Amino acid sequence: MQKKEKNNNFYMAFCDDRFKINRIAVTFIDKLERERNTLNALFPMVLIRGNNKYKDMKEINRYLDNMYGATLSIDVDKKGDLQAISFAVSFLNDRFAGENLYTKALQFLYDIIYGPVKYGGGFEEDAILQEKNNLKQEIESRINDKVQYAIDRCIEIMFEGQNYALYEKGNVDDLQTITKEKLFSQYQEVVTKKPMYVFVYGDYDEEWAVSKALEVFGEEKRESIHNDFSINIPFEKTKYVTEEMEVNQGKIALGIRTNVDVTSEDYYKLLMLNGILGASPKSKLFENVREKASLCYYVFSRIDRFKSVMIISSGIEIENYEKALNLILQQIEDIKNGRIDDIEYESAINYYKTALMAIYDSPRDLLSFYLNQALVGQIIEPREVFESLKNVNIEDIKRIANRFELDTVYFLKNRGVAKDGKDL
Repeated sequence: MQKKEKNNNFYMAFCDDRFKINRIAVTFIDKLERERNTLNALFPMVLIRGNNKYKDMKEINRYLDNMYGATLSIDVDKKGDLQAISFAVSFLNDRFAGENLYTKALQFLYDIIYGPVKYGGGFEEDAILQEKNNLKQEIESRINDKVQYAIDRCIEIMFEGQNYALYEKGNVDDLQTITKEKLFSQYQEVVTKKPMYVFVYGDYDEEWAVSKALEVFGEEKRESIHNDFSINIPFEKTKYVTEEMEVNQGKIALGIRTNVDVTSEDYYKLLMLNGILGASPKSKLFENVREKASLCYYVFSRIDRFKSVMIISSGIEIENYEKALNLILQQIEDIKNGRIDDIEYESAINYYKTALMAIYDSPRDLLSFYLNQALVGQIIEPREVFESLKNVNIEDIKRIANRFELDTVYFLKNRGVAKDGKDL
């Protein structure tokens, strides 16, 4: 693992000769703000439609085909109060191609990202209009995934008035106000001024791979942007919100303030708690709420490290709302009181061992893992995370659970049906 950090540019290479496919990922970090998030979601979509070097998507795809079927992808994600705008190319290992595809892939990715600046031409109106429509459909389709929709609404209510409540892909209203000039200005600002992370995975000497990436992408001085891992609104009391929609199944989403410093060793204790509560196959939520009590169709918990928040999500029969909620909360109380059995603990350990070791089997997952590590200022390997988890004991988990504050309980139910399942 070779890394270089200078002027808020971060370069890192991970050498592995097990796979035929190598990967380069370039990520820019901006603040997650209402004035910017829709623009940041839109401009990558326009970039991959072509520029004055690659006239259109046909030419881009032709170049990728000539690189033995390489693939280009973009992604926009939320990392706490930050927005990550990523471009990646996956391509055949040089050993199998019989030529140096790495430097070609680096230059190709650079030309896709910086083409409109380097080769001129700006953005085409037609491309912007078409991608606006595509992004509009993507934003509006969020409602189709009711599980994620309930989680998103819980977070929006929990963080009302804060940037973390924003959807990373923006909103439809802001799409209407975006002009060609406004979009191009935002694009230029992001790719020339915002922090840049370049990650390489492949069968290379790591120092050489970093040096080549530096030659292409450079290390010009960039802005410094820091994440705020805390929740900025003081906790007063739990918010209970019920909304109605045409759904066949009720959805519960609980938002919990963990009050854990996720840059500290306590984060690993929180991870183990999460595994025991609702992430592992033998977790308390799965075994006691779903299997034994048959009160839900699914139930799980997860941690957002970038905001020290736990979300518990469950799908239920609407008439089981009170019973399911109380039993879910009882599982947290049991952990607070140290009622954790060996099967639950071992299941969590085995779950994380499998999940963390599987990261090494996917170039995409490994580079995403390292990006998250870099953003919290801790570059350690998945196996090191697992070693930290093995050192967590029941008393550690109990102590972390007693910091929890139940911030929001969100319930999505069918229209015209009371919580007891009776028609209104």
